[in-house]
Formats: sequence, structure tokens, C-alpha cells
Amino acid sequence: MTINNSETCDAVLSDWVRCVLSDGRFFIAGKVSGDRRQRFRDGTHITTSLVQSPPETVVDGNIVQTLNGRYLLVQRYAVDDALFAKLDAWIAAQPEPPTLRDVLAADDRELAAAYILRGFRLATAEAVWQRDGNDQA
Repeated sequence: MTINNSETCDAVLSDWVRCVLSDGRFFIAGKVSGDRRQRFRDGTHITTSLVQSPPETVVDGNIVQTLNGRYLLVQRYAVDDALFAKLDAWIAAQPEPPTLRDVLAADDRELAAAYILRGFRLATAEAVWQRDGNDQA
């Protein structure tokens, strides 16, 4: 697959999300199509190897480099953006990093849901990474 400026990618990832590990490294999960190397059938959900591209370049329309391939990112899964933006604004206004108890004391179901969902996604990313036998060092 050829993209602008004769850059090539191995496949296209849609409905993608960044899966951040506790040490800040990250990989991408998404639905693959057009795999030039014929590793995956179209529509298969995959997780990439660690992303090597700068984090700020991991946006729709860009090609990202991972340890094992290059992917064109399209249609980021953005359903939870507003919820996480609300949580981030609330966290920024707190005098110190909040605990779950602090979030629950705010008596806001959306804040609680976002806080728990973010923690769940971090734990899930770590579990997937370990399950797939990847090195955590």
C-alpha cells in the first residue's frame, strides 16, 4: 500500500486505541485491513508490537512504526474522549493526585466511571502485553 510521499505501510488500522503500559511505552489495538504481509485477515482485531514513532505523531492519517511493522491509522476510536477530558480537567484542579475515594467523594458518576475505566484499560493493556509473552524490561 502506497501513501503520500511514497511512504509505505504494512496494513491499515481502524477503530484503533493507544494502549499505554505503566512504564509509558505503548502499543496500538485496532481492526486491521490490507495487510501486505498477509499476516492477518481483513477485519481481525490485533495488538501491535511497541510503537517506535514519537507519541505526538500517533494520530489519524499518519503511518506509525512499531517494532514489527508500519501501520496507517484511520478512524481512531474516540467514543470516550469527552468523558476522559472531564476527568483530566477535574484531576488538574486537585491539590494532589486523587484516589478512588476522592473521586467517589466528588459524587459525580461520570468522573467515577472515567477514573475506573482508565484504570481498567491500563490493567488490560498490561495483561495483554504479558499474555503475549512480551518483555516488560
